[in-house]
Amino acid sequence: MTVTGVEPTRLFLAECYLHAANPREVAAAMAAVRAAADGCARPVTMRCCLAVPGDDSYFGVFAADDVEALEHVFDRAGVSFERIVEATAVPVERPTELEPA
Repeated sequence: MTVTGVEPTRLFLAECYLHAANPREVAAAMAAVRAAADGCARPVTMRCCLAVPGDDSYFGVFAADDVEALEHVFDRAGVSFERIVEATAVPVERPTELEPA
C-alpha cells in the first residue's frame, strides 16, 4: 500500500465509531481507507484493525509519516474517525525462565 516503497516509521491509532461495529461494515470502511492510501503520494500502511461491537467502535493501527497523511487518507476514503493519535508498539516477550519469588 505504499507508493514509494518506503515504509513509514511512525505508528498511529485511528479511533472510529460505527453502530454495532459490524465486521463486514468495518472491513468495507478499512478497504476504502486502503484504496484511498494506494492513490496517495505520501505512504500510509494499515497494520491491523480491531472491532469492538459491544462498544460501537473499531480501531485501526497505521504506519504513516505524520498524522496529516493519515487524516488525508481517511478524508479521501469518506470514512469518519473520532481521533487519530500517535502510538508505540510494545513488544511482548515471554520470559525464558521463571525468576524465583
